[in-house]
Amino acid sequence: MRDDFTNDTIAAIITAPGIGAMGALRLSGPAAFVAAARVFRSKRGRLMEELGDYSLTYGGIYAGDCFLDQALLLKMKGPHSFTGEDVAELQCHGGPVVLGRLIETLTSWPDLPIRPAQPGEFSQRAFLNGKMDLSQAEAVMELVSASNQKAAGLAAEQIEGALSRRISQIKSRLLNLLASIEVDVDFPDEGLGDREGAKGWSRQLRQILNDTAELLAAANLGKIYREGLRIVFYGRPNAGKSSLLNGILQEPRAIVTPEPGTTRDTLEERILLKGIPLVLTDTAGIRETGSQAEKAGVDRARQMALKADLVLYIVDMQEGITAEDSDLLAELDKARTLIVFNKMDLIEEDENGTMTAEAMKEAGFEDWQCCRLSALDPRSLEILAKHIKSFFVTGRHYRQSQEILLNRRQEEALLKAKTALEAALAVLEKGWPEDMAAIDLKQAWSALGELTGETVQPALVEEIFSRFCLGK
Repeated sequence: MRDDFTNDTIAAIITAPGIGAMGALRLSGPAAFVAAARVFRSKRGRLMEELGDYSLTYGGIYAGDCFLDQALLLKMKGPHSFTGEDVAELQCHGGPVVLGRLIETLTSWPDLPIRPAQPGEFSQRAFLNGKMDLSQAEAVMELVSASNQKAAGLAAEQIEGALSRRISQIKSRLLNLLASIEVDVDFPDEGLGDREGAKGWSRQLRQILNDTAELLAAANLGKIYREGLRIVFYGRPNAGKSSLLNGILQEPRAIVTPEPGTTRDTLEERILLKGIPLVLTDTAGIRETGSQAEKAGVDRARQMALKADLVLYIVDMQEGITAEDSDLLAELDKARTLIVFNKMDLIEEDENGTMTAEAMKEAGFEDWQCCRLSALDPRSLEILAKHIKSFFVTGRHYRQSQEILLNRRQEEALLKAKTALEAALAVLEKGWPEDMAAIDLKQAWSALGELTGETVQPALVEEIFSRFCLGK
């Protein structure tokens, strides 16, 4: 345990608020067992000191002489506990009254100061006591807040040290490189550094830089699994955007009428499609209009398209690709756009391929991603789902070998490390003094240490854990 870490005992309800089958309260610190003994009585009359260091015991919990509930006492002796301290957990029937009375009792004794835990304080103690590094601690909250199975799985892997191991490997190679350079600088006549000198160091540094860049490329993937792939339905009025949204959701979520301009605002829905979390946004049809409300909707639609991970540009194939479509498509990023030729059931089948290909070529969009379907046909929706998954798998968001759930703080630390590594490489390749490269390499080392918490400032640690929920 760090010498400057407070040595008091904390308590908090660790189950979700409200009524449930079970509720639990956790105590952590040097007085955890003494406090638990005051409110818990074993059914067999066993005293706290008679219980094993790691044991589960049935009994009752009391506020003074007032019986509150039947309960289980979980005793875990430090340092082999979640926080690294003595931990006692009281598990009873769920409900705010009993648990509230229990924590009031525990924090009311003047001779035994037990204070309510702050948000994230149990995890913070686990970090400070060396039970987990900072990336693992952050993964705990990622797991708690995960909105889909994939995000939960990646968070669980990170709790087990997936990111920590990757960073440790990079830091180990960086440390060897830094040591080789500094030995050569300090003892130039001993021949202890790399025999190839700057050339050999540059080669090693490029490998380290590539590993860092690959890991950084996974940041988009983590964002997708955490927040969802943002897909915007975009196009002219009455192209079928709302119908397509309703078809994917399999419910009439958006209003659909023959009248153009029905949708005047954005409509957002979340769905898990083929294992990919999606945030679907329906938007107003893009056209010139005198209606202030519709104009505001059009402006908002354009803004949403700029922020989207993928734009589904819907074309009404009864009208084909118009000059307006061409102008609107020219404003979009080809790499983030899928053109959806809708209402294919309303035109002749033998015209489909030729008509579409010729229209796309004439409009200058023959090499764009596209698919043909009918929003009212469930079979067509499967086609769209496959295209969306294909975009996700082959696009810049996905790296099969780099599935790491990076958050914003970790991404920024990696960016700092990458920038410092690039600066060191430039020094070596330009033939400048090696000790200048060593300065940049030390900065990279420090930035990588921020991910695991080795070089992070105490104030930042406090700020990170303050975002955790109460009880974690």
